[in-house]
Amino acid sequence: MIDLILMEIAVSRLLISLAGLVAGLVLSTSASATEQIYRPVSPTFGGNALNGNFLLSTAQAQGNGTKSGQQSPDLSGLTNALSGIGNGGGQPVIIIGGNGQTTIPSSP
Repeated sequence: MIDLILMEIAVSRLLISLAGLVAGLVLSTSASATEQIYRPVSPTFGGNALNGNFLLSTAQAQGNGTKSGQQSPDLSGLTNALSGIGNGGGQPVIIIGGNGQTTIPSSP
């Protein structure tokens, strides 16, 4: 019985020593890394000129795409507001002063 206990202690010490040895080897190895080099793909930015036809055909195959949102501002309200100026028969000009009160001049 005592021999069995001594044998278990010896095995556990051996396993702990072995685990410590493996951990020491893993932690002692130096990390190695390679240099990262940028290599452009597009010939526009210095890449291989032979990639040009491939990139162009890929872009053409994707199509024009869809445009999101308005491409120009909506100026319809401004156009309507300015349409009566200068023709003499439009709506009266209203001037808003610095104090917030509106006045309609007799002759603009």
